[in-house]
Amino acid sequence: MKKLLFMLPLLFFVSAVFAQNQDPSSKRILGNWYSKTNLSIKWTFTQNGRVYNYNKDRMAVMYKYTISHSCQNFTDDTAEFITLMDKDGNQFCFKINGINENKNGILSLTNLSNMQQLVFVNDASLKNAQQIQ
Repeated sequence: MKKLLFMLPLLFFVSAVFAQNQDPSSKRILGNWYSKTNLSIKWTFTQNGRVYNYNKDRMAVMYKYTISHSCQNFTDDTAEFITLMDKDGNQFCFKINGINENKNGILSLTNLSNMQQLVFVNDASLKNAQQIQ
């Protein structure tokens, strides 16, 4: 019984430390992400809830974004969604498939309006690819 009383708080402590080391999606998404199929397209996510879309280093459009477990008619407690809202109030929903999982430098989204998968790479993975060449 004494071992159980010792192990239980230890398990809570270890899980709390592990949870603190996990950055939330809202932190991992920050920065520059380049379309894997067209590197001249860049999405820049900022801390103030805005994402800027660039084409050939020219800003094309700015959206406000939120990350949550729902977007329009889509809801899932185990998944996360990005909602983009333009200046006219139009919303665009994307399911987050992964953000820099295991520091792989990849942002994977599914556009829920057409189920198209979008894959982006971050600055670090671009630099690594350039060093390999």
